[in-house]
Amino acid sequence: MKDIKQLLLFSLIFILGINVFAKNGNTITISGQVTDFDNNPIDSCLVALYHEDFSTAYETYSDKTGHYVLTGIEKGQYLCMFALRLKEYPRENAVSEEDMRLEFWAWNVIADRDLTINPRYQKLELYGTNVFKVAGGYPGFFVYFRPMSVTKYINNIDVSVRPEHLDVKIFADNELLKINSITPVEEYGGTMSITGYIVQVDAPKDKPDKPYIIFRVEAENKEFNEKGENLYFYELKNYK
Repeated sequence: MKDIKQLLLFSLIFILGINVFAKNGNTITISGQVTDFDNNPIDSCLVALYHEDFSTAYETYSDKTGHYVLTGIEKGQYLCMFALRLKEYPRENAVSEEDMRLEFWAWNVIADRDLTINPRYQKLELYGTNVFKVAGGYPGFFVYFRPMSVTKYINNIDVSVRPEHLDVKIFADNELLKINSITPVEEYGGTMSITGYIVQVDAPKDKPDKPYIIFRVEAENKEFNEKGENLYFYELKNYK
């Protein structure tokens, strides 16, 4: 009887061990440091990963050195990742206008392995970023994003950034890409419109070591010296 109990106990421990191992193998960690564009750490910053419907999947806050860790993330694809110290958002009216900021976004986040994402944000929000390429066309990429100015928002005027004031750089896994054209596009919703941009870039020369490319858009609104940055995870196609 004693031997049977020991065998059952051993079996239970073995099964639990397998389940824990399997669970751990299906989760990843996203970590990094939140800073401004002068590399100053941002504490008390909400960092959140969102489902497709913008409901919160995982969230945490940065510590006094700007570092954050999101643990136990189920492997898969998430709509976006967000970072902002909430009291800085203009609608909150919790800080002076000088200290108001707009958020950082990472889009189409592919959580297939542990990731390091270091959000940087300031006064220029780059929203709705998407990356695509045209089959059979020029062997490069098209990057769409919509820059929005916090200074214009505070003053209740069109938040769009005019082409003559926009400066942009685009990276693919930290490789700076050649920009061939920047085309403004009017994005309409109801009775208003806002200016987005489609940027055509060369394909990266470096071959990625994973099944996706992380594009980074870094932009400046020179009219008000506003800066912003965001990411897009471009999934590489595997056609037969």
